[in-house]
Amino acid sequence: MEKKKIVICASVSFEDQIIEWKNKLEKMGFEVIKYPTKIKEDLLTVYNKEFSEHYDAISKADVVLVLNLDKKGISGYIGSGVFAEMAFALGLNKVQNKNVSVYHLNPISKGELPYSDELELWQNLGWIKLFEENRVEKV
Repeated sequence: MEKKKIVICASVSFEDQIIEWKNKLEKMGFEVIKYPTKIKEDLLTVYNKEFSEHYDAISKADVVLVLNLDKKGISGYIGSGVFAEMAFALGLNKVQNKNVSVYHLNPISKGELPYSDELELWQNLGWIKLFEENRVEKV
Protein backbone atom coordinates (compact mmCIF):
# COMPACT_ATOMS: atom_id res chain seq x y z
CA MET A 1 0.00 0.00 0.00
CA GLU A 2 1.33 3.41 -0.98
CA LYS A 3 2.11 5.80 1.85
CA LYS A 4 -0.22 8.77 2.20
CA LYS A 5 1.47 12.05 1.36
CA ILE A 6 1.17 14.70 4.04
CA VAL A 7 2.08 18.39 4.24
CA ILE A 8 2.58 20.05 7.60
CA CYS A 9 1.31 23.63 7.81
CA ALA A 10 2.35 25.75 10.79
CA SER A 11 4.02 28.92 11.90
CA VAL A 12 7.74 28.48 11.31
CA SER A 13 8.24 29.73 14.87
CA PHE A 14 7.16 26.21 15.91
CA GLU A 15 10.32 24.80 14.30
CA ASP A 16 11.08 22.23 17.05
CA GLN A 17 7.50 20.95 17.18
CA ILE A 18 7.36 20.76 13.37
CA ILE A 19 10.40 18.46 13.33
CA GLU A 20 8.94 16.36 16.17
CA TRP A 21 5.70 15.95 14.23
CA LYS A 22 7.53 15.23 10.96
CA ASN A 23 9.36 12.35 12.66
CA LYS A 24 6.20 11.15 14.40
CA LEU A 25 4.18 11.17 11.17
CA GLU A 26 6.89 9.25 9.33
CA LYS A 27 6.84 6.61 12.10
CA MET A 28 3.06 6.45 11.65
CA GLY A 29 3.60 5.57 7.98
CA PHE A 30 3.07 8.92 6.25
CA GLU A 31 5.37 10.39 3.61
CA VAL A 32 5.98 13.98 4.74
CA ILE A 33 6.44 15.82 1.44
CA LYS A 34 6.70 19.40 2.78
CA TYR A 35 6.88 21.23 6.07
CA PRO A 36 7.83 24.77 7.09
CA THR A 37 11.49 25.52 7.62
CA LYS A 38 13.19 28.74 8.63
CA ILE A 39 14.44 30.72 5.66
CA LYS A 40 18.12 31.44 6.19
CA GLU A 41 18.62 33.51 3.05
CA ASP A 42 17.13 36.90 2.30
CA LEU A 43 13.35 36.47 2.53
CA LEU A 44 12.59 38.53 -0.58
CA THR A 45 15.04 36.44 -2.61
CA VAL A 46 13.63 33.00 -1.77
CA TYR A 47 10.03 33.64 -0.71
CA ASN A 48 8.52 33.08 -4.17
CA LYS A 49 10.24 29.68 -4.49
CA GLU A 50 9.28 28.58 -0.96
CA PHE A 51 5.69 29.80 -1.39
CA SER A 52 5.31 28.03 -4.75
CA GLU A 53 6.85 24.77 -3.51
CA HIS A 54 4.61 24.69 -0.43
CA TYR A 55 1.40 25.23 -2.42
CA ASP A 56 2.54 22.73 -5.06
CA ALA A 57 3.07 20.14 -2.31
CA ILE A 58 -0.43 20.82 -0.95
CA SER A 59 -1.83 20.15 -4.43
CA LYS A 60 -0.09 16.74 -4.40
CA ALA A 61 -0.93 15.80 -0.80
CA ASP A 62 -3.47 13.37 0.56
CA VAL A 63 -3.45 15.12 3.93
CA VAL A 64 -2.70 18.58 5.31
CA LEU A 65 -1.94 18.68 9.02
CA VAL A 66 -2.16 22.08 10.68
CA LEU A 67 -0.04 22.37 13.82
CA ASN A 68 -2.19 24.97 15.54
CA LEU A 69 -0.23 25.36 18.75
CA ASP A 70 -0.36 28.15 21.34
CA LYS A 71 1.08 31.46 20.15
CA LYS A 72 0.58 35.12 21.03
CA GLY A 73 -1.53 34.10 24.01
CA ILE A 74 -3.99 32.29 21.72
CA SER A 75 -4.61 28.59 22.17
CA GLY A 76 -4.87 26.73 18.86
CA TYR A 77 -3.34 29.65 16.92
CA ILE A 78 -3.66 29.64 13.14
CA GLY A 79 -1.89 32.48 11.38
CA SER A 80 -3.06 34.12 8.18
CA GLY A 81 -0.57 32.16 6.04
CA VAL A 82 -1.74 28.80 7.40
CA PHE A 83 -5.37 29.88 7.06
CA ALA A 84 -4.65 30.61 3.38
CA GLU A 85 -3.04 27.18 2.96
CA MET A 86 -6.10 25.51 4.48
CA ALA A 87 -8.39 27.50 2.18
CA PHE A 88 -6.25 26.49 -0.81
CA ALA A 89 -6.56 22.78 0.06
CA LEU A 90 -10.32 23.13 0.53
CA GLY A 91 -10.55 25.02 -2.75
CA LEU A 92 -8.77 22.17 -4.54
CA ASN A 93 -11.35 19.80 -3.11
CA LYS A 94 -14.28 21.93 -4.24
CA VAL A 95 -13.05 23.17 -7.63
CA GLN A 96 -10.80 20.37 -8.85
CA ASN A 97 -12.50 17.46 -7.06
CA LYS A 98 -9.33 16.63 -5.13
CA ASN A 99 -9.59 14.74 -1.89
CA VAL A 100 -7.13 16.49 0.43
CA SER A 101 -8.05 15.80 4.06
CA VAL A 102 -7.40 18.85 6.25
CA TYR A 103 -6.74 18.20 9.93
CA HIS A 104 -5.83 20.49 12.81
CA LEU A 105 -3.91 19.30 15.84
CA ASN A 106 -5.72 21.26 18.57
CA PRO A 107 -9.25 22.60 18.93
CA ILE A 108 -10.04 25.73 16.94
CA SER A 109 -9.80 28.88 19.05
CA LYS A 110 -13.20 30.50 19.43
CA GLY A 111 -13.39 34.14 18.38
CA GLU A 112 -9.72 34.95 18.95
CA LEU A 113 -8.74 35.14 15.29
CA PRO A 114 -10.28 37.32 12.57
CA TYR A 115 -11.32 34.14 10.73
CA SER A 116 -12.43 32.04 13.75
CA ASP A 117 -16.03 32.01 12.48
CA GLU A 118 -14.90 30.65 9.10
CA LEU A 119 -12.79 27.93 10.76
CA GLU A 120 -15.70 26.93 12.94
CA LEU A 121 -17.99 26.78 9.89
CA TRP A 122 -15.48 24.60 8.02
CA GLN A 123 -15.31 22.30 11.02
CA ASN A 124 -19.12 22.12 11.32
CA LEU A 125 -19.33 21.27 7.61
CA GLY A 126 -16.77 18.49 8.12
CA TRP A 127 -14.26 20.16 5.79
CA ILE A 128 -11.62 20.26 8.53
CA LYS A 129 -11.30 17.83 11.40
CA LEU A 130 -9.41 17.39 14.62
CA PHE A 131 -6.44 15.06 14.13
CA GLU A 132 -6.69 12.09 16.46
CA GLU A 133 -3.68 9.77 16.47
CA ASN A 134 -5.73 6.79 17.61
CA ARG A 135 -7.99 7.20 14.56
CA VAL A 136 -5.20 7.75 12.02
CA GLU A 137 -6.28 4.76 9.92
CA LYS A 138 -9.39 6.76 9.00
CA VAL A 139 -7.34 9.70 7.71
